[in-house]
Amino acid sequence: MQEEKKHEAGLRTVQRAIDILYCFTLEEQELSLTEIAKKISLAKSTTTRLLATLEQNRLVVKDPETLKYRLGQGLYYLGYIAGKSIKVREIARPVMERLRDETRETVNLYVLEQDARVCVEQCEGLQALRHMVRIGERLPLWAGAGGKVLLAYQSPEVQERIFAQVPTKERLDRLTAELEAIRERGVASSVDEREVGSAAVAAPIFDIRGEVGACLSVSGPAHRFTREVMEQFKRLVKEGAQAISEKLGYRP
Repeated sequence: MQEEKKHEAGLRTVQRAIDILYCFTLEEQELSLTEIAKKISLAKSTTTRLLATLEQNRLVVKDPETLKYRLGQGLYYLGYIAGKSIKVREIARPVMERLRDETRETVNLYVLEQDARVCVEQCEGLQALRHMVRIGERLPLWAGAGGKVLLAYQSPEVQERIFAQVPTKERLDRLTAELEAIRERGVASSVDEREVGSAAVAAPIFDIRGEVGACLSVSGPAHRFTREVMEQFKRLVKEGAQAISEKLGYRP
């Protein structure tokens, strides 16, 4: 019984330390002892002891002038290792298989490669007539749901380079307006855009830094992508992309 109580107390301590780390956000990168204690509903004395341990392990650092805490280099190092060891294809595959089973259409995983997108993983659709791209095939960013959803989340400099590839001003005007809508809705769609007779929906995959270097896409023959089906697929592909993003360490 005594050992069990010690074990439970140890687990509580670990959880409290983890809770402290999750107090920090992009909006609140530095926090005082009082702010941290309030966020995790602990006494200042207990919070001070936990922070001291985290500081010893370089997981937090205390500013000697402001006395505020921020995340330390130890976490950056661990995050770097995690980022190197996590493979988006391995994480995405089970999500893609579920999405393929739900939609019965082809599901592709695209990654950003310089000024293009490349298909790196695919789950073939379950119907006789289906849309396919080759794994390793390079496709443009300015056409197709997968390309547009990747382009929507890139820097203005990258976008300007891609805009120069668009063949007509009319198409460029349509694309720039669409990119804003994609960022608002978190999903892109296309019909008869890159290929006549094909349609697709796609959603962004965010990494641990909140950057978009990959996307999830569902594609098939345009005649099967009715308005109702398109709306259903948009919801499903967003849910799938969000699940992959979370597994990559992304926190909105």
